[in-house]
Amino acid sequence: MPVSTLILLWDIVERHFDEADFLWGQWEHSLVSPSYTLEDVAREPEARLLAHVDGLVVNGPEVARRLLIPALAHGEPQRVSAAATALLQSPGEEGIDAVVTALRTLSQQRSALTRALACSERPEVLNRMHELLGDPDLDVVAAASEVLIFHHAPLGTTLSRLLASDDPVKQVLGMKALADGPPSLHDTERLLMGLAHEVPVVAAAAMEVGCRLGFGSAWQLVKERAAGADRMAMLLLALGGGPAEYRELLAALSDAARRPSALWALGFVGTPETVDASLEWLNDRQAGPLAGEVFTAVTGVNLAEANLTVDPEETEALDHAPEDDLPLPDPVKVRHWWKQHRGTFTDGQRYLMGEPRSWTGLLAALLRGSMRRRSALLLDLQLRCPEKRSLLLQPRAPTRQQYAELAAIQRLDHVELNAARSLF
Repeated sequence: MPVSTLILLWDIVERHFDEADFLWGQWEHSLVSPSYTLEDVAREPEARLLAHVDGLVVNGPEVARRLLIPALAHGEPQRVSAAATALLQSPGEEGIDAVVTALRTLSQQRSALTRALACSERPEVLNRMHELLGDPDLDVVAAASEVLIFHHAPLGTTLSRLLASDDPVKQVLGMKALADGPPSLHDTERLLMGLAHEVPVVAAAAMEVGCRLGFGSAWQLVKERAAGADRMAMLLLALGGGPAEYRELLAALSDAARRPSALWALGFVGTPETVDASLEWLNDRQAGPLAGEVFTAVTGVNLAEANLTVDPEETEALDHAPEDDLPLPDPVKVRHWWKQHRGTFTDGQRYLMGEPRSWTGLLAALLRGSMRRRSALLLDLQLRCPEKRSLLLQPRAPTRQQYAELAAIQRLDHVELNAARSLF
């Protein structure tokens, strides 16, 4: 083969790598974006990402040695994850060996490598992660644990090691694993201690998991932290509370510092009264899109498709958050729509996408709703799920895993489903 052809082929391989690098970031963003549904993610960024990863894999082991393995040590996080994903999909042991070795030795790349390993469907990955639970480096153990937790695999005695760590990150990781319980008495004590932890992220994780496990002390912390601007506490107040808690969230709208978190939570309360109160903030530049999100969550009306939006101003943001993708509602048009249709919504009734809130409606929203809202909707189901039954879904997993997990949830025993439905 002429040298020019070889150079051209290598140029194509490098283009595959550049595209996989870029699309990894696009895919990660789509998993939490209000602009995407699960089907949208599968059809667009994920399909394109996997196509370019395949382009790296099919060109053989020379690509791994010359391009992918060196990138594990020197690439930016997205590039590291893309390279690791291609290596994990490559036949043979060389690719997985390289990724696992990098996980153990390249501490600065560990987060990106962990993410790629968690998203891998290769069966050997979980075996390798179980082996790493015996590693003397607890940071390596934590990374392996994160991959195993992502696939709902048990950690054994490693769980207690994580919970007993002085590192808040490891404690939070252990608490996430506890939710798939049932926890031991010792681990439960660790969780309850976490409710009083001085590091906010640890207390927040203990609060969320404690509420899922039904601990009254966790609910007490929710009420205390919701009095501030704590986003998770306000969400839990919306999901687990009643009329008194809803009134507290509505009152929080008058406080500029609490307003964004309150609007986020009120969308999951879903009563028409929450729309009444939220629409007051449509003209607010920061709160307007969040108020529009409450309107859509309750009514099911897509603002853009219903021509209820205005064009946003062009801004250059250094950090792009999921809420930055929310449409900007047209205050006049949205208020006019609500005035015409308000009578079709019953006061005090909770709605989701235009229908009375229900177990089946929540499942439908997980399958076809906005990616931005799915983690909170999953939490709503988990809080209401019958005892000793954990709903296993990873909202940041590849769509193939998510579709399989959703199918398993839909196959739950009818008795358990009826028990959960009675809570609505």
